[in-house]
Amino acid sequence: MPIEAALAWQRRRAEAVASGDLPEIVVVVEHEPVYTQGRRGGRGHVLGELSAPIVDTDRGGDITFHGPGQLVVWPILRLRERGIGIAAYVRGLEAAAMQVARSYGLNPERIPGRPGIWLGDRKLASVGVRLQAGVSRHGLALNCDVDLSWFDAIRACGIEGATATSLTAELGRPVTASECEPAIQNAVATAFGLRLSPVERLGDEP
Repeated sequence: MPIEAALAWQRRRAEAVASGDLPEIVVVVEHEPVYTQGRRGGRGHVLGELSAPIVDTDRGGDITFHGPGQLVVWPILRLRERGIGIAAYVRGLEAAAMQVARSYGLNPERIPGRPGIWLGDRKLASVGVRLQAGVSRHGLALNCDVDLSWFDAIRACGIEGATATSLTAELGRPVTASECEPAIQNAVATAFGLRLSPVERLGDEP
C-alpha cells in the first residue's frame, strides 16, 4: 500500500479509536518502496542518491526504508486505558519481533540505546511510535525478504556502523512476508494480551 494513503488511513482510524467510535485494530501492511523520516528530522543520514521517495512522518526515530518483503505492523491500541506507557509499548513491540526471530532459530537481542531488534550489529526489526490522545500509532517494521540494497543509501535509524538484515539473509532461504504474517500477528497478540479477529478488508473509511 502506498505510504501516503496508509498514513492518512492510520490517522483517521486512530482518531476513531480514541473517540470510541471504532475498536482497536492491528494492521499488517507492506509498502511500496519508500524512505520515511521520523521526528528527529533532517537529511543528515542520507548517504547517497535515493531511488525511492522520502516521506516525513510524526513517529519517533530517524530515517529508515519500507518496501516489499518487509512487514509493517501498526497496533492502534488505547494504551492509556490499558495502562501501558511508551517504554513498555516499545518493549512489547520488540518482544514480538524477538518471538518471531526465535521461532526461526535465531538469537535476537536488544541493545541499550538502540531501539529495535539486533543480531550483532545487524538490525532485523525497527521500532518507531507515536502516542496521541492515549492511542498508539506507527509501530514495528520486520525485515522478512526485503531487498537490503535499499538500505545502502541511508544510515538506517541514524546508527553508525550498523547494517540491515532480514530473515532471508540470516537463514539463507527465502522467508516471505506472507510466511511471517501469522507469526507476527500471534506475537503481537501475545505481547499485549490481545485476542485478534480477522478483518476482511480495509476501505477508505477508518
